[in-house]
Formats: sequence, C-alpha cells, structure tokens
Amino acid sequence: MENDVQSINANQLDNLKFTGTVVDGVLKVNGLLNSQELLDSIQVAIYAIDINGTLILYNKTAVVAWGRTPLLNGTEKYCGAHILRYPDGEIMPHELAPPRVTLRHGATIRGVNVICEQPDGTWLKAIANIFPIHDVETNKVIGAVNIIGLT
Repeated sequence: MENDVQSINANQLDNLKFTGTVVDGVLKVNGLLNSQELLDSIQVAIYAIDINGTLILYNKTAVVAWGRTPLLNGTEKYCGAHILRYPDGEIMPHELAPPRVTLRHGATIRGVNVICEQPDGTWLKAIANIFPIHDVETNKVIGAVNIIGLT
C-alpha cells in the first residue's frame, strides 16, 4: 500500500510542552488536546496516554495510521496500533514502546523509528516523537503525548 509522506520538521517540535490535571483519577490535558475538533484538524497522528499507559485520546489521523479505532475504555495501553514492530520487523511489546520510557523517566523522546502493523497486515513506517504531560501544579509527569510522522 502506498502512503503519502507526512513530515514533521524538527523545529516544529522544539519547545513543545504539554500540561494537564488529574480530576477524579482521569487525566485532562490542557490546550488543543482538550478539543477533539482541534485534535482532528492536525494532519499528523497524535495520541495521549495517562500515567498508567492507558490510551485517553487520539485524532482521526492516528486511526488511519493504526487501521482501527481503539476503544477508550481503559483496555488500550501505550499505543493504538494493532501490532508495533521495531525497524527490523521484530514485534515490539506495547509495554516496551517509547511512550513507556517517557512515563518512567519524564524524558522527551524524538525521532524513534517504529512500524505500525494494521489489522489487515499492512505495515506503516513511522517516526515517533513522545513528550511528557506535566501536572500544572506539581510538574510531575502524569501522561505522555505521541506525535507520529508517517513515512
């Protein structure tokens, strides 16, 4: 399957900061990620997870990349891809995916090559850029945002 290349220039990601709060155990992300309409207007795949790795939001471009629409019922962890793979094709367990590293260490991770396998077996090469979400009051890491460029 041929795909359009969607690129993210490095300078477009410089100084990105995401904040939010946890209300009644649920992560609420501030800014444009708080609006599904704005989120869906972004032409690159983007999703967010809470501190437990639970998928809490995503945009339409992510659904296209994943080839599926994940449920937001607490069962999806670390990514919405059917199967993640390392660049060599080996399966990457979701619990070892780059967003997990961001949650554990609070570090921004840029330019990670991964392969998203869709349920129909299609492989899409992707470049993941993961940013921590910090609590607005404590500055503790409470989640992560992944902005994915497809190649």
